[in-house]
Amino acid sequence: MKKLLSQTVWHDLFEAGIFFKALNSVWETLGGIFLLTRLHTWLTHIFVLVGKVQLLGDRDDFIFRAITTQTEHLSVVSTRNFVGLYLLFHGLANAFLAYNLFRKHLWSYPVMIGFISLFLVYQIYRLTHTHSVVLLGVTLFDIAFIILTWHEYTYQLKQKALQIDA
Repeated sequence: MKKLLSQTVWHDLFEAGIFFKALNSVWETLGGIFLLTRLHTWLTHIFVLVGKVQLLGDRDDFIFRAITTQTEHLSVVSTRNFVGLYLLFHGLANAFLAYNLFRKHLWSYPVMIGFISLFLVYQIYRLTHTHSVVLLGVTLFDIAFIILTWHEYTYQLKQKALQIDA
């Protein structure tokens, strides 16, 4: 029976997944730092100033209302701190694990699967409340990355066993 995908395709998809995990970790880490510092207040003031000048007081503009609503919701310190810590921790952990997956450290494969799985439970919980299309996309990517990571892990274990036998 012919395999559905060759090992090369699986591996290339896995490496693309690592790249996106690493890229995602950068924006999450920066977002966490942003929310945990006073940059949030500064950016909100800049946005309002630019919005007044650019939109000439047109507060019915969809983009202006959407961004204003989001910045108002983050003004609650406890929510901003929670989201900031969540993003910072998640971003740093993803960067650390993506680096170790890239280096093919065998311990990092099951750790990454477990790490993603824990956050996946929370994402699914949030998805049932928010029905966010973006969160759905992230959740589907994480599920695919778990499958790719498991496949690559079993392949790397087989390769390690072949090296030991040789």
